[in-house]
Amino acid sequence: MNILFAGKPFERFRSDFEKVFPGHAIRIEDDMELQNCISWAHIIILRPVPFGEELLSRAGNLILAQQWGVGVEGLDVEACTRYGVYACNVPSRGTGNAEGVAEIALMHMMLLGRRYKRSQEKLLEGKFFTPPGRVMWQKTACVVGLGDVGHCVVERLLGLGMEVVGVNRTMKEEFREWGLKKVYPLEQIGLALKEASWVVLCLTLNEHTRGFFNEECFRNMKEGSFLVNVARGPVLDRQALEKALDEDLIAGAGMDVLWEEPPGAGDPLLQDPRVIITPHIGGVTDASLAGVMKFIAENVHRVARGLEPFSCLNCGKLRQ
Repeated sequence: MNILFAGKPFERFRSDFEKVFPGHAIRIEDDMELQNCISWAHIIILRPVPFGEELLSRAGNLILAQQWGVGVEGLDVEACTRYGVYACNVPSRGTGNAEGVAEIALMHMMLLGRRYKRSQEKLLEGKFFTPPGRVMWQKTACVVGLGDVGHCVVERLLGLGMEVVGVNRTMKEEFREWGLKKVYPLEQIGLALKEASWVVLCLTLNEHTRGFFNEECFRNMKEGSFLVNVARGPVLDRQALEKALDEDLIAGAGMDVLWEEPPGAGDPLLQDPRVIITPHIGGVTDASLAGVMKFIAENVHRVARGLEPFSCLNCGKLRQ
């Protein structure tokens, strides 16, 4: 099989790919060159970039469009279906992705509570035992979105001695077994926010959740609380966040995702002492690299044997 990796960032893993995909031809091409080489590929491995009609119309040999990760905002599943191409992502939990994102969420929570930026200023001033911080122990956290990432976050927060309330679009029986204090439907998020000292966004980005966390949500948050976003930047209304910070509706925000990635060099949030930002690294770990690669390798082997791939978003809908 001819496997095309879309994007030069994959180049650093070439030696790993050659070990994981023995017997298959591998090419790694820049995004701008895909139009010229897509016809060669039986399988394309995608980063979070647009992939749809324009490239599919040139991809006469393509069998599988495989996302490297969970999010599929850029993958046009309907177009893949029209062209008879499997569209797949990678399961989050169990591959190291959800687990890594949950850890980065906790890191942001701790850095905010312990006033990390301010502590570094004090250190440079030669001052110790200041500033005072806030522990997470015996406090309440609200996790918005109880999918794989949300579940991993809940597990870890409970292990720190926190009480956790959840918010989710659908109510599931399994939530009863998670140790949650309470679960609210999405339309009652305001009630959940009033209880929490930390709010963690783990929502999937779609047409219903884009801009979902808005000014009304911030006004329902507990005074002095913190917001952490490890979902996708656009689930959070940026203007509402800036207003909440300016009006001291919240004490600070931590984000591993942004509206534009990378952000402009002059983005004021990068310099805001109340905001901690990391460059979308929650799922970029040793564990997730190994787990995602192993999963994708299995899908490649399945397709090569004429079997349906796992975590398929359009199996059963392809034209026979």
